[in-house]
Amino acid sequence: MPVVAAVNAYVIGAVRREIAERRAERATGMDQRRWQAALWPYLKRAFATGQLPALATVVRDAAHLDADQTFRIGLDLLLDGIEARISS
Repeated sequence: MPVVAAVNAYVIGAVRREIAERRAERATGMDQRRWQAALWPYLKRAFATGQLPALATVVRDAAHLDADQTFRIGLDLLLDGIEARISS
């Protein structure tokens, strides 16, 4: 049952995130690309302070995946962890 609960929680979390993103798009009239463009000047100033090096690295270097890619990779990681735990 803990395996089922873990997968269920992951799926519910992914669905809630997607719903929240769609609600934000409707409320603001901005899709993710527009929101990122609007936020970029603030982030650029914040990164220039040198006080957020880890966040700057993530924003600069991380793979920015779409919702389907993010879901699939996360589910694979979860299932791999479950398999490793069951196998040990």
